[in-house]
Amino acid sequence: MSERTGGDVLAESLAALGARTVFGPLAIGPFEAVGRSKLRFVDGPDPALTADGHARATGEVTPLLAPGVVTALGGSTPVLVLGVRSASVPVKHSEAVANAADIPEAVARAWDVAATAPFGPVWVRVPEEVLSEPAAAPRVGAIVSCPQPVVPEPRAVESAARLLDEAKRPVVVAGGGVVLGDARAELLALAEKLGAPVVTTFGGKGAFPWDHALSAQSWLSDEHTTRFLEDADLLLVVGSGLDSPRDNVVRIDADAEKVDERGVHGDARYALAGLTDAVRARTRGAGEASVRELLDLVRRPEPELDEIRAGVPADSPTFWDRTVFGERPWCAWDPRDSLMCGTPDGVGYALPAALGAAVALGNHVPVLAVSGGDTAPLGLRELATARRHDLRVTWLVVDGDADLLGLAHALGVPATGSTPSMVRDDLAEALAWQGPHVVVLGLPWSTEP
Repeated sequence: MSERTGGDVLAESLAALGARTVFGPLAIGPFEAVGRSKLRFVDGPDPALTADGHARATGEVTPLLAPGVVTALGGSTPVLVLGVRSASVPVKHSEAVANAADIPEAVARAWDVAATAPFGPVWVRVPEEVLSEPAAAPRVGAIVSCPQPVVPEPRAVESAARLLDEAKRPVVVAGGGVVLGDARAELLALAEKLGAPVVTTFGGKGAFPWDHALSAQSWLSDEHTTRFLEDADLLLVVGSGLDSPRDNVVRIDADAEKVDERGVHGDARYALAGLTDAVRARTRGAGEASVRELLDLVRRPEPELDEIRAGVPADSPTFWDRTVFGERPWCAWDPRDSLMCGTPDGVGYALPAALGAAVALGNHVPVLAVSGGDTAPLGLRELATARRHDLRVTWLVVDGDADLLGLAHALGVPATGSTPSMVRDDLAEALAWQGPHVVVLGLPWSTEP
């Protein structure tokens, strides 16, 4: 039996905190003890993005091993980086351990910081010599994670409630903080009591029921939505960095630096629940009417996106890169009961992040990654990872080259060439597959708006 080391203490600490899966590169070097522990180790060419997808899908702290340099981390997901070097990217919290005995306390402290709103990556430096040194400390027992909720001050809630009651045309702007903070139910209750329309940002997709009578959806790039927001006499911005040149913004955010004297510093769930109790109920009708008028102006037929949406189960999370559709998916896509992650101009995020979500969801729920054909070659290494771990991910390549079909087959991944008239059925069949699948969609039509 090999001598117990600092690496073993690290593995025990992660397991004691409830971790089941750890992400990292194929060669984990000094973290070898973690790799041979009972924790599931998932490697990949871009493990930071894979860990990000896992954290988004679970809402839980996700460990990432970093024997080398990390070039990028998501800014709002609870990823715990364990690196042999100091943090090389911006993080919410960073510390270093000097010996194996310090590992459990340092990891537990960082875990709690990552799990406390505003969520974000944290970093614990565990030098190589600490990972390899003999560990005399007792085996690590259960560690109780104690993230501290950010409870808003009652006076701030009361002040914001008065401003909402005085407003004649309030509008709520819901961002990613509502989704990450699991505050959907509280947002719905407040909007219905106020009769206030809700606009969701691209990062806040899924924060509010898409077809609700008060849902103004996500047409943020449309001039009519811009005027709709300008016409509001109060904007309640929840969990979003949306800027406004006007002074009619009341902001709810767990990050104190984003909140001025008019706003509410706290977790979205607590703040929204407090506001719902404090505001006066309004007669319904005006908000719904304004939403109907707006949607009549901004919505237009999206046949290609409708066909794709129809082939994807309601509970399947989707991860997006840049495609020839531009911002249209972010405006028109109904997330239903699932996540929609990525950015309209993203490159190389969708597939690795989708792999992390697939690790979290197992074979129970299929995951969709969507990329453009011009950047598809960047995903071939991740496709090999999906095959190696047999992850239930379908990769839809929009306006892709038929050569990708042969490359997928060479990796042992089933692949389907699709057309606009067949993509609904082709996607449904691929997503039902118990493992990775590729669908390459050719677009004979113009995608210009």
